Amino acid sequence: MIFCKEQPKTEITTTGISNVFFQIPPGAENHEVKALYIVKQKMRLLSLMPHMHVRGKAYKYVAKLPDGTEQVLLDVPRYDFNWQLLYILREPIDLPKGTKIYATGWFDNSDKNPANPDPKKTVRFGEQTWEEMQIGYINWYALED
Repeated sequence: MIFCKEQPKTEITTTGISNVFFQIPPGAENHEVKALYIVKQKMRLLSLMPHMHVRGKAYKYVAKLPDGTEQVLLDVPRYDFNWQLLYILREPIDLPKGTKIYATGWFDNSDKNPANPDPKKTVRFGEQTWEEMQIGYINWYALED
């Protein structure tokens, strides 16, 4: 463990943008599950990490700014449970208070998904690998208004 000689200038916060109230129907090849986080104070976004289990297919974060413009923050078209990454932004993104961050995951619960343990089962949120999760983590710190 390394301790700093000075107090940290900022405190990094990790927020999980999550939807736990979903059901993926049996055989669904591209089932969409959305979650929403509304920015409560101006923030500087540093990194993002989508998290799903073995039926996870794709993931996307989109920011809708208060003026109505939209910005794709991260697009993972081929999500792989065995290759979960923390995506560190090359340039941090400042987001104003009131920005809506949509975290959307797509799931493949069909027999075309070789990692799917049971394509005939309705799948819900759960902590086990044979269940599913839809959590879009973001790492950020507050900026002064």
